[in-house]
Amino acid sequence: MAGRDYDAIIVGASFAGLAVARRLTGRVLLLDRNEVGAVQTSACGTPLWVPQALGVADSVLQVHDKLTVRAPTRTVTYDLSAVPFCTFDYKRFCEGLLDQTQARFLRASVTGVEDGAVLTSDGRFTAPVIVDCSGWRGALVNSGSAATPARGDFSFGLETRTALEDEGLSFWLDGSLIPRGLGWIFPVGKGSLIGLGSYVGLSKLKPALERFLRDRGTVATTYHGTYFPNRLFRPTVGRLFAVGDAAGQCLPLTAEGIRPALYFGVECGRIIQQIFDGRIALSEGLDQYRALVDHYRRAYRILRLAQWAAEHVPTRWFVALTGLAARHPVLPRWWPRYGWFGRFDPDPSPVA
Repeated sequence: MAGRDYDAIIVGASFAGLAVARRLTGRVLLLDRNEVGAVQTSACGTPLWVPQALGVADSVLQVHDKLTVRAPTRTVTYDLSAVPFCTFDYKRFCEGLLDQTQARFLRASVTGVEDGAVLTSDGRFTAPVIVDCSGWRGALVNSGSAATPARGDFSFGLETRTALEDEGLSFWLDGSLIPRGLGWIFPVGKGSLIGLGSYVGLSKLKPALERFLRDRGTVATTYHGTYFPNRLFRPTVGRLFAVGDAAGQCLPLTAEGIRPALYFGVECGRIIQQIFDGRIALSEGLDQYRALVDHYRRAYRILRLAQWAAEHVPTRWFVALTGLAARHPVLPRWWPRYGWFGRFDPDPSPVA
């Protein structure tokens, strides 16, 4: 072996990349420009079963059995007790997953892919299987050129950690606060993450977020923001697998990207391990993964339609719809189904 040759190379060491690596027992190289768990761009909220299934339940900061949607004229509360939500510590969650892999982690910037080799700031690495988990920029699937948010396929979120407590898990729908978008408060034990998201990709959200914080009687610490996709992209490009935001797998409307990244990452890793074991060819693995993602396109289209409604329907009408969705017998018909969306094999024997 040439030392720089691997069975698989995974670009991106956040939720998607770690989920893929966790399933693999071959020679795997995991690349990221940052240390694992060092750069949080997520509100880190997901159903409680997710960290429990992945063996990182010690990362959970707070469990939530209610969600409140607030609008200027109405408040709607959802009972989440059938599938509780949680907020978790990003660094502990990611480091816990990394500990379950045999992958070699290398901190390096990726500049592109060429003739089956990944080009990085630390040199050229080759592997027959390459997975792009690099986030919305799609470092490999876009041939080294970052995706263009101006195309309308991306939303944008800006968030800060605050000392605010006891507000509860909340979404805010208020056109005077942010038109065609939403605000949120995610309590994380001591303090809360508070942010604003623009469905149309507006990135200059700091003044509006500061007004939101003042209204809540709190102040910002450090800010973090990012673009995130609001529709599915291609899950495979040539010989490349794409997982997470690189494949547009963030859910429209709720902007939940963690669970899809983990689910599709786990399934992609399962398929790649079959390639390692010689049970299927690379081409068959690509076909299987593409078919898996395509199976969910209808669900993504439904959520994209709901996001369109949130963008264009008068807020009072949209909130009335959310109120209907919170009632019995409607809520038990959809919330457990959504809450368990993407339920994956817990993989009881992760790599030690």
